[in-house]
Amino acid sequence: MTPYWSQSEENELLELLQQGKNIRELSAVFNRSPEALVMKLKRMGLSVPPLEKSSAKNAENKVTVSATTTTSKLEPVEFEALPSPNMAMGLLWAAVRRLQEPDVGREEAKKLRLILQGVKSYIHLDADYVMRIRHVETGMLIQNQYIVSQLKYLIDHATTPEDKAKLEQQLRDTEQHVKEMVDMGIKTPKTAQRVN
Repeated sequence: MTPYWSQSEENELLELLQQGKNIRELSAVFNRSPEALVMKLKRMGLSVPPLEKSSAKNAENKVTVSATTTTSKLEPVEFEALPSPNMAMGLLWAAVRRLQEPDVGREEAKKLRLILQGVKSYIHLDADYVMRIRHVETGMLIQNQYIVSQLKYLIDHATTPEDKAKLEQQLRDTEQHVKEMVDMGIKTPKTAQRVN
């Protein structure tokens, strides 16, 4: 069974439909399941003939109820295996370039357009995810900077040397966290007022 329809097969299908052939007859001619024929006719925007000549009533429903897809079960991909935005952009550009070549057939063009849609969606989702993470990281930086200012205040007002030493250690640890975050490129937004 051929998975894709050639132009000559589509032309023959149209001709046989005009002759009044039913789904079972078309199925035998093209060596395809009735379900595959119904899906093809719907994709072409054509009305679906009865399953058999004698049972026109609800023939379309009878065929499509048992229709199955050929997509195998999808398994989630581990986070580490996801393509980087640069890889996704490379795939996007490769599909665009291939679409511009003169030898691209209709079926390949459909596949390439699906790839383009999928990659664009992936890039948008990835960008949204990165923006959300950046927002959380920025909030953590602002909070740590605030904690630094509070620890300095508490050190200045510590009543015992033990309390002061404990607060000074917490201050060093928190300042180290702030430095690491800044070194990673996390920035305080201009609208947030830095407290020290």
